[in-house]
Amino acid sequence: MLKPVYALVDCNNFFVSCERVFRPDLWDKPVAVLSNNDGCIVARSNEVKALGIPMAVPYFKVSDVLKQNNVTLFSGNFQLYGDFSQRVTQILQQESPDIEVYSVDESFLEISSLPIKDYEAWARTLKAKIFKWTGIPVSIGIAPTKTLAKAAADFAKKNESTEGGFSIVGDDTKHLELLKWLPIGDVWGIGWRTTPKLQEYGIRTAYDISLASDTWVQSQLNIRGVKTAHELKGESCYELESNNEPQKSIAHTRSFPHAVRNYYELEGAIATFAAQTAAKLRSQQELAGAVMTFLRTSKYTKIQHSGSHVVTLLPPTAETGKIVAAALEGLQAIYDPDFGYKKGGITLFDLKPRAAWQLELGGNIADIDRQAALMATIDQLNNHYHTRLVRHAIEHTERSDWRSRQQQRSPNYTTNWAELPIIKAS
Repeated sequence: MLKPVYALVDCNNFFVSCERVFRPDLWDKPVAVLSNNDGCIVARSNEVKALGIPMAVPYFKVSDVLKQNNVTLFSGNFQLYGDFSQRVTQILQQESPDIEVYSVDESFLEISSLPIKDYEAWARTLKAKIFKWTGIPVSIGIAPTKTLAKAAADFAKKNESTEGGFSIVGDDTKHLELLKWLPIGDVWGIGWRTTPKLQEYGIRTAYDISLASDTWVQSQLNIRGVKTAHELKGESCYELESNNEPQKSIAHTRSFPHAVRNYYELEGAIATFAAQTAAKLRSQQELAGAVMTFLRTSKYTKIQHSGSHVVTLLPPTAETGKIVAAALEGLQAIYDPDFGYKKGGITLFDLKPRAAWQLELGGNIADIDRQAALMATIDQLNNHYHTRLVRHAIEHTERSDWRSRQQQRSPNYTTNWAELPIIKAS
């Protein structure tokens, strides 16, 4: 049986890189991406990191520094980023069928069965292919465990001499070099809360914890910490996880640009969230058995308030109207006019495959089929025009002022015909 070999493909500064694809004038220029409501920094180019701008810092705290250094700002365009993520994933699926999409910008591949003689040469070829086909730069780490592969990718990203690909497979010298280079706080599976405690015991690097006994590691961390230590030694403890496992819930939450006290404004927002989660539910061929609605005031107010309410759906459904009605029933149960709410959302629970659902006793199969056909038609129209063209009247319009500010959002170059880039040739 072949020993596992894992490759971790990490998209460099992913959100920033997506913006730069259609703005080549911004390569090597400072760029930052803001959150949904333009409230905080969620992505930074290396040039912005060099300015000492931390991740997740509120925009207003660093706006002067950003302006002084001519930093180009973008509102988060997550539809664009999601499309680029899918394109990168499709390339990786051509390389190996054994893939785990770990996050929007990272994927693990298991490549032990591939006819690869030189792993670093393979990594550089793949890196060049991804950049040529998508414009996204990546770093690739290859190792006998997932934890080491993640560390190797980080090493490749931070060391230009690797040319974006670094492998420690079959090389004890490189393995040792990687362990001594990797700070304990950057080890995958070691949290920021645990790091100070380990440092008090002299554990500064991945190499230090790899030398500790299982008993000591478990006493300071847990059984997962023991597995992490074994992974650092080169013993694989974590296999690829399937991305086909059904979700247990679907959530849609949003922070509002301002505190919302008006019930009808909240009603429109919650109805819109419900409609969007219903569409996603149908895209996954699933039904929901319950809807939870929640509201929360700002955590910065002197008097804070939050509430949630769950409504059971009998029978389970994916119909927008029924999900919206349940969400609004929950809103009525938790709304308090004495508070201004800064965040709200809904979550669909008790999900089950549509194909496995048994028709409710006494139900009319013809009516259910007609309703499913109606929902499918609405989804096709909205997907075709990339907008909520067909919606319930209670939902907010696309330009409602409660929606994310996104004042500096780039066009949806790859998913919206109306926003395709225009090239003028003279």
